[in-house]
Amino acid sequence: MQQEIAEREAFAGVEVGRESEEMCLLARFFNGFANSTRLSILLLLARRGETKVGDLVHELGAPQPRISDHLRCLSWCGYVRVRREGRNAYYSVADDRVLQVLNLGEALLRDNLEHVEACDTSKKDW
Repeated sequence: MQQEIAEREAFAGVEVGRESEEMCLLARFFNGFANSTRLSILLLLARRGETKVGDLVHELGAPQPRISDHLRCLSWCGYVRVRREGRNAYYSVADDRVLQVLNLGEALLRDNLEHVEACDTSKKDW
């Protein structure tokens, strides 16, 4: 039984700790999903497929430079890809595993909604 747990251990080779370079990199990976604007962009792209930047700006009601900054972040991290056609930039989800992460997040949230709603992440004494 203990061996089965060890075999399933997530990130078994990653050094744990606040100062761990690997842990900081992993935290940056999840940060791509942690911002409500970036998450909204990913969900819109997952629902609609390839979408023009202007349509994302209109849908989210945020300034174009802010949406573009978030898209650059998502692109840099490999979550979305861009296709340019003339003056227009079209974005889409770059990897189906991004959709898997979103679906897993939705399932976990659905199963733990009451607890997540009650979670106060603003506490500084954690």
